[in-house]
Amino acid sequence: MEHDDELWPPFGPAAAFRERTARAGRVRGGPAGQLRERPERQLRGRGGAGNQARAHAEYHVRGRGRRGAGLSREEIVDAAIAIADSEGAEAVSMRRIAQVLRTGAMSLYWHLANKEHLLELMLDALMGDVEVPEPTGDWQADLRVQAHSMRKVLLRHNWVIDFINARPALGPNTLRFLDKSLAVLDGLDVDTATATNILQTVGTYVSGAVVRELTELRVQREQEQLVMADTDFAAKLDLWRKRLAATGLFEHFLRILRDNVDPDAKETRDQRFEFGLDCVLEGVAAKLARGAG
Repeated sequence: MEHDDELWPPFGPAAAFRERTARAGRVRGGPAGQLRERPERQLRGRGGAGNQARAHAEYHVRGRGRRGAGLSREEIVDAAIAIADSEGAEAVSMRRIAQVLRTGAMSLYWHLANKEHLLELMLDALMGDVEVPEPTGDWQADLRVQAHSMRKVLLRHNWVIDFINARPALGPNTLRFLDKSLAVLDGLDVDTATATNILQTVGTYVSGAVVRELTELRVQREQEQLVMADTDFAAKLDLWRKRLAATGLFEHFLRILRDNVDPDAKETRDQRFEFGLDCVLEGVAAKLARGAG
C-alpha cells in the first residue's frame, strides 16, 4: 500500500508537508527519507482498547525525551485526540502534545506540517472509528448502522462538531469511509450524483442531531445549576406559564407544558434520533420509488 501521505489530496497542509519533506530529502536526505522508509501501518478501525486509551488525558508512552524519529505519527495523533477529548480542542498544541509524549515540541514537526495538518489527521483518524457494514442488500439497514455509529463517534469526541463545516479531511480513513458508503448503495438504480446526495442527506441529519443533543446537554447543565441556586425557581416557572396563557398567543406552545412533554428529555434522545432517522431513510426510499432521484 502507498504511504498514507500519498492518499491525501494534492492541496492543504498534507500536500505541503509531503512537498516539504520530499524537498528536504532531495537536498540533504535525513528525516524525509527516514519517514518514507518506515513500514506502513494498515488502515484499520480505531475502536476498542484504542478508544479506552484515548479516554485518559495523559497518554502514557514508554521512554523519556525521545527524538522525533523515535515517535510515530499515530502516537502524536492519538495524544492530540486524548487531549481534545478531555480538555477541548482549544487545548491541543504542539507544546501540550510534547508534554504528554515526553518529548520536544520541535520533534513533532518531523511528522507534521503545522497544527492544521494535525487537525486533518485527527479528523481522519476518527473516521476510522465509524462502522460501515459490508453491503447486505438492505441499504436502509446498512445506512442505519452507519448513522448510529457516526452519532456515537461524534458524541464521544464532541469537539469534532466545531469543525463539521471545515474542509473535509480527505485522508485514507475518510476515503475508505466514503468508498464503503457508496458501495452500500450499489444495489440501487441511481447515478453517482444521487447516491452522493443520499449519503450527504443522512450525514447532515446525523451531524445536526448531534449538535442538538450537545446543546441539550449544555442547557440541561445550566438549568440544573440554576435550580440548585434558586429555591424559588419552580414558582417563577409557574408564574411564567400563567403570563403566557394570559396573552392568548401561545396556545400550541402551552400544550407542550400542559401535556408535560419535555422535547429535550435525556431518556428520549435515542428514540428521537431513531424517529428522525426513520423519516430521512423512508423519505429517501419514497423519493426513489417515485423515480425522482
